[in-house]
Amino acid sequence: MPRQVDQLPAPAEVKKMKVIVASASRTGTLGLYRAMQILGYKAYHMYECCAVNGVAHMRTLEEAIISQHNRLSGLQKYERADFDRWLGDYDCIVEVASFIGKDIIEAYAADPDVKFILTERDPDKWARSVNNTAGHVVNMEKKLPFSVLKYFDPYVSSFLSLNVTIYRALAGSTAPGDKDNERMLRKLYVDYIKMVKETVPTDQICIIRLEDGLDWTKICPFLGVDVPKVEYPDRNEPEKFQAMVQEFLQPKLIAAAMRMSAVVVPVLGVLGWAGMRYGSSAFAFVGGFA
Repeated sequence: MPRQVDQLPAPAEVKKMKVIVASASRTGTLGLYRAMQILGYKAYHMYECCAVNGVAHMRTLEEAIISQHNRLSGLQKYERADFDRWLGDYDCIVEVASFIGKDIIEAYAADPDVKFILTERDPDKWARSVNNTAGHVVNMEKKLPFSVLKYFDPYVSSFLSLNVTIYRALAGSTAPGDKDNERMLRKLYVDYIKMVKETVPTDQICIIRLEDGLDWTKICPFLGVDVPKVEYPDRNEPEKFQAMVQEFLQPKLIAAAMRMSAVVVPVLGVLGWAGMRYGSSAFAFVGGFA
């Protein structure tokens, strides 16, 4: 079976990768994504994946995560050539590496010209922040209307599926509210930070504690670029995250609802006619499949 990454169009020219922001989500990554754009980098972030590139990239990211974390999936792990095909139009990757793990870190750390930025924060605060953002999306997928609308729009389906897969990778397949959920989130986060520090040569990485502040002075000297004459982008608090998700997801949900109504309304009309003609037996038949 062909992989999603193999179905992507090959970039006309693979850009030279310059910076990997290996930070996990909820450690200032949206601000870093915007900061890297201000500095002139072509940055790839979860927002770029979902809101800019859409279904094909969401399915590719999900495939990359599954191939790394699920040994029984039968998927071949992504290698540098696969990352180049998928991300070749970009010269900076933000937060996405944290979903995939060691393979992508090793693939780019082998190039001495690639610089890494790693922000980290208190693991307990990080776990709570993940559940206050991504955890809501995971719970949303199981509830109406999302549990139904996902079958009527490939974007909605891919977005929800990707977020569930990311969350499982971050939380060791536990769900929000599970007894061991926050413990697993903390453990895997600490393990990931440790792996990055051990994998990337010290002269290629800039490590920043989020509690110490994140601004231009923390990253520009390391990158060898001038400090811009604009303020550093705001951090993405949970309320901003939810508003951002709603901004690009709401039109897709409306489209899904329209498609659903185009199917359901005629069916209800037929059932109503059948009920009038044949009595309650028609509805008893349908109810058997509810």
